[in-house]
Amino acid sequence: MKAKFWARCKLVAAGLFTVAATGCSFLPSGQERVVEPSTPSLSPVIEVSEDYYGSIMPYKPNQTRGMLLENKFRIDFSHLELGMMEFARDTFPTSSFFFQEGQYIKKEQVRAWIAEEKAGEQTGQRKSGLLVHVLEHDYLNKDTQQLAGMALGLSLSPVYKDATGQDKRYTVEELQERGKQLAAKMVQSVRSNELQVPILIMLYQVPEMNSSLVPGNFIMSGTVNANESAISKWQPIDEEFFLFPSPEVGKKYPQQSLQYDKFMRESQTFFRDFIGMTGVGRFMGGNLTELTITATAEYDSRTEVLQFTQFAANNINQLFDKNVHVNLYVQAMNKPLAIYIRPVKGEPYMHIYR
Repeated sequence: MKAKFWARCKLVAAGLFTVAATGCSFLPSGQERVVEPSTPSLSPVIEVSEDYYGSIMPYKPNQTRGMLLENKFRIDFSHLELGMMEFARDTFPTSSFFFQEGQYIKKEQVRAWIAEEKAGEQTGQRKSGLLVHVLEHDYLNKDTQQLAGMALGLSLSPVYKDATGQDKRYTVEELQERGKQLAAKMVQSVRSNELQVPILIMLYQVPEMNSSLVPGNFIMSGTVNANESAISKWQPIDEEFFLFPSPEVGKKYPQQSLQYDKFMRESQTFFRDFIGMTGVGRFMGGNLTELTITATAEYDSRTEVLQFTQFAANNINQLFDKNVHVNLYVQAMNKPLAIYIRPVKGEPYMHIYR
């Protein structure tokens, strides 16, 4: 799987969905304005370097929008959404399908699933539920513009309280098994509504409560064939995120940790002013596939920003393997100053904000 989440966020807004502007007319006094019913139409296709889904208009928001405000867990929603779409491309290729936010699973259904799972937990030894949220994505046939596939993302919390009130934690294997049991019940519920399309199931482990930088990670995917109510195949996903620098990444991935430490040290030596630097690395199957670096300092001029970005870009190309997608964001007090993107395929891109 290609890993390019952090560089995508702005492109997704431009490349995936476009907003139709509504024309205005001035009517004589006393006349009512007649509103014509909206009809679906194709959104313009914008050529971008990555493989995005097109969509149809008018745009329809997800039926569960706003539910994240109701729960106490932190969900890195951008990674959840973009990750589901990334994995979905193998099942629902962008050449044959349009994307649409979930239109069939309502808030009431998700609340019922969460309450049912939590009630089941409380009758046993564990006193808190693991199901946090369920996100639906729909995929439409390009020819008919009808529903032809669905993806369900189950957000799961590995932390729970046992019968004595002590905090405990599921292992990844335990979370996978419990997630599979939950998914089986949900698929039967979806099938009861006569939605007989193929379904992709994604199990997503929510991020740690005390971490604001590292997102959650996907731990398993399952597929349900059309007109079937059982998940035919489960596939574990070995995805990890680590903060750079940190003792955790230094212990598990010492080579990548040393490379990052050298990059940070040389960058801070090149300029006399202190440069705060943090990185988030995505590992798939034990391999670093994406690294996002944020460099923060009070720069005196745009020429200094330019010189630093060029210097950092050169170090990135020397220190990090070409199979790693690297995003560098240069900023001052949350004000963006420059970006440098080095994709695995294609040419690098640098931009200085004016």
